[in-house]
Amino acid sequence: MNIDDYMATKKTTTKKTTKNGVTVTTTTTTTGTTRKRKKTGTEILPGVTVSFSWKKLLGITKLKRWFTKQTGIPTTEAGIQRKIGKWITDLLTGKNKNGAKKKDSLADSSVQNEL
Repeated sequence: MNIDDYMATKKTTTKKTTKNGVTVTTTTTTTGTTRKRKKTGTEILPGVTVSFSWKKLLGITKLKRWFTKQTGIPTTEAGIQRKIGKWITDLLTGKNKNGAKKKDSLADSSVQNEL
């Protein structure tokens, strides 16, 4: 990453408050840095950018979306991590698919034996 990837920003906010008939105006200026958005694609004319995706051309993107919709299994790295993390937390907390806590099977069997 280069220092040119970041640009300084200045934000000014004005707040008016009224207390006991007196209006007070407060102006706050904050300075920070934000990262510039990288341009993707090729600029053929000033202000006209053309991008090309070979995966979209071959239909890979559509196939991945279809697979995810049909199976519920994510195809992105972040989606897979979220899904595995949810499985682990559900196992540790004892929740089922619907989000409800699983019933204790020992308690259920003892109630059925009494009946």
